Amino acid sequence: MKKKLKEILQKAIDENSANLELYNMGLTQLPDMVQDLKNLRILHLENNQFTSFPEVITQLPKLERLSLEYNQVMTLPTQIGYLKGLKKLNLADNSIKNLSDTIGNFKNLKLLDLRVNQLSQLPDEIGLLKNLDILYLGRNEFSEIPEIIKQLYQLKDLGMGGNKIKIIPQWISTLKQLKYLSFGRNNISEIPDSIQSLTNLEHLILRDNELNSFPIILKKLSKLSLLDLRTNLFPDKNNVLTNVHSPKNIFQSFN
Repeated sequence: MKKKLKEILQKAIDENSANLELYNMGLTQLPDMVQDLKNLRILHLENNQFTSFPEVITQLPKLERLSLEYNQVMTLPTQIGYLKGLKKLNLADNSIKNLSDTIGNFKNLKLLDLRVNQLSQLPDEIGLLKNLDILYLGRNEFSEIPEIIKQLYQLKDLGMGGNKIKIIPQWISTLKQLKYLSFGRNNISEIPDSIQSLTNLEHLILRDNELNSFPIILKKLSKLSLLDLRTNLFPDKNNVLTNVHSPKNIFQSFN
């Protein structure tokens, strides 16, 4: 495998490649020669066996897209902040408990995928990611929605399903660009009135929570086209149906 990897890397270096795919190769580390890929913009390392972030990656000055999905990475080095040109970062399905403060250096980041990790909080530096469009935090250990998220004014897609969240805070109204919002599989029992300020919202996922009546305030979301209320605690299905008029698609089931 080492010989094959070196052959792949040498070919990429010789061809001045901008895209490199090394997924599903059983890798646990990367050789130093990776830093010679000075023109590399896209790097795929999905489904390997990394337990730590390969620091040699931080020597790739033009890197824009990095995926380390489906590994066992536990920590991120401070050097990750050197990747200032990153636009898409996928670290889903790892074992990350904390993020490096230097993540705030990613001023061009558009997508940050941290699903299926062990995060319970975010560093304040997340609030510096002013160009972030998509933030996925599903299936972590959050008991509340990190307040620093309210500084991400350009956010269009926020996923926090599969956590331990009980309350949607009033400040959710500050995320006025949101189109897609997922809070499925949490412990939410009510929806704040401030959600009506999310006038661009198109998809809202609230399945598998503890809602016991239809949130009438949702009727004010005129652009809402998909509303998922499956597996909540509604006592009267017919009453819920009479309160739904705007979403084109509504999914619901009742305990």
